[in-house]
Amino acid sequence: MNTILPVISSILLVMLLGYGLSKRLLTEPVFWQGISKLSYWVLFPVLIIRTLANATINTELLVPLLVIFSVSLVLVLIYCFWASRLLGQDGPSAASLAQGGIRHNGFIGLAVLFDMFGLPGQEVGALIIAVLLPPTNFLSVLSVSVLVRKKQAHSLSALITKELVRNPMLIAVSIGLLINVLDFPVPHILDQSMAFLSRAALPMLLLSIGASLSIRALKGNWLVLMVALSFKLLVFPALFLAGALWFNLTPLVTVCLVVFGALPTAVSAYPFIHQMGGNAKLMADIITLQTLASLIGLTFWASLAIHITGLAL
Repeated sequence: MNTILPVISSILLVMLLGYGLSKRLLTEPVFWQGISKLSYWVLFPVLIIRTLANATINTELLVPLLVIFSVSLVLVLIYCFWASRLLGQDGPSAASLAQGGIRHNGFIGLAVLFDMFGLPGQEVGALIIAVLLPPTNFLSVLSVSVLVRKKQAHSLSALITKELVRNPMLIAVSIGLLINVLDFPVPHILDQSMAFLSRAALPMLLLSIGASLSIRALKGNWLVLMVALSFKLLVFPALFLAGALWFNLTPLVTVCLVVFGALPTAVSAYPFIHQMGGNAKLMADIITLQTLASLIGLTFWASLAIHITGLAL
């Protein structure tokens, strides 16, 4: 824990710096919207492409990871539906809870794994993102469509297809894996340009995540928020750890999986919920609370996974 806590704390401090800058120095929302778009559509996809293109991918991991993710996502959704009904939440609020449960902020995950394990951690994190994104996006659209029951301009299958096709992370994953599988030679000058952009991706993303937090506006039904917090403090990391131990995955992959299980929900859940007719205020509160609490969750679960697997840092 003495090694992990400084890593998690430093990442949280960068996000809090982004929050502070957005309130005092760089207060124009349009500035942070531009940073967020640049990071989401350019910088992070370039990082994913370059990481996967150069990674040594263990194809034997693909099936265990897909099984672990699919089972965990379904179980968390069932837990979410049960908790929402027990707490008397309406459809839009249940939809926001579902997004708070099944989405993960891979940007923070890659930053944590790179700081902890360097390039090997970043490569495993990129592979996790590659396998986790498709079922997450599929279940995100499906669950919100069922819970909100808002009349959409497109059919459910069209919405799911649209969400998958326009996701820049999935596009980046596809390109990176294709380059890797085909062993396509990337020109040196292009690789160097991608390397420069990749270095800017994580700090810019962390600052923009911090700027998007709504700490002052964090009010609401705290019982509901505690249930949303339990997704990432208890349920998901426990499921990922159990799955990794069941499949006897390597210590590095096990720890990386547990880190992803404890990640807060993705910031992109807010515009998605707003567009689909969910409870946007609750979604904003969940994102903020989970992000701030991730210092506790990530530190505890990463330390536990390292202790169980005996991984040396």
